[in-house]
Amino acid sequence: MTDSQNNLIKNYQQKGWVVVKKFFHKKNIVQIKKQILIKILKSKKNSHLYYETIGNRQKLRRIEKVSDFSKASKKIIYSNKILDLIKKIKNKNFDLFKDKLNFKYPGGKGYLPHIDGHFFWKDKFNKKQDGWSKYSDDFVNLVIPLETSNKENGCIYLASPKDTKKMGKNFKKITNKMILGTPNIQVKDNKKFSFKAIEMEEGDVCLFDWKCAHYSKDNNSKKSRMIFYATYYKKNNKKNIRNNYYSDKLTSLNDKKNKSLLFV
Repeated sequence: MTDSQNNLIKNYQQKGWVVVKKFFHKKNIVQIKKQILIKILKSKKNSHLYYETIGNRQKLRRIEKVSDFSKASKKIIYSNKILDLIKKIKNKNFDLFKDKLNFKYPGGKGYLPHIDGHFFWKDKFNKKQDGWSKYSDDFVNLVIPLETSNKENGCIYLASPKDTKKMGKNFKKITNKMILGTPNIQVKDNKKFSFKAIEMEEGDVCLFDWKCAHYSKDNNSKKSRMIFYATYYKKNNKKNIRNNYYSDKLTSLNDKKNKSLLFV
């Protein structure tokens, strides 16, 4: 293992996240962006598209299950290069859990501070379930910007898992302190977290632990900010995890306004 790889692992272990500069060729990322935008124009009625109102116009907010929607995105999200990087850092095998493409056009809204997967929900049988813990006990998030992501246009802000431990030492203790039915942190607890802006260019990637609290601000610039956001789970003996997760989201008895779909 090279010194560079050792540094990546060390940084991830210390901070809970790591940024790898120029991981992909910029020209490949730009090409993927073009392919996706063309695909969107042909698929405006696609059920995986979600919109927000900016001013008096509807703007695309997110494409859920983007790797099903776009072959170009599937190729990069499932790439051996990504899976090998995760394995080097975690020393375990991970597979794709969920994925989306977040859009943040000028004036687009940010996301509240939250901790992925830490929420309670009721399944179709009205049985209480423990967020993502139903599917695995370890997750890694991947951020791939398709455009420059900076403070002005609403880049992601990350905090360390060490800050999350201030909320509790296990899933239930942490989740009991979230806003009910969501992974969102209560305003009174925001001061427990020290957030750092993660600014990236096309070709960079960021990996961070699911226990890293994070948020993003509104896009106050004149440029858009498109980002792949994928989550990978530690492999186990459970089957069809990704399909089961998306099925559970559709059949959950939680209030639709509080479903994780709207928050992560």
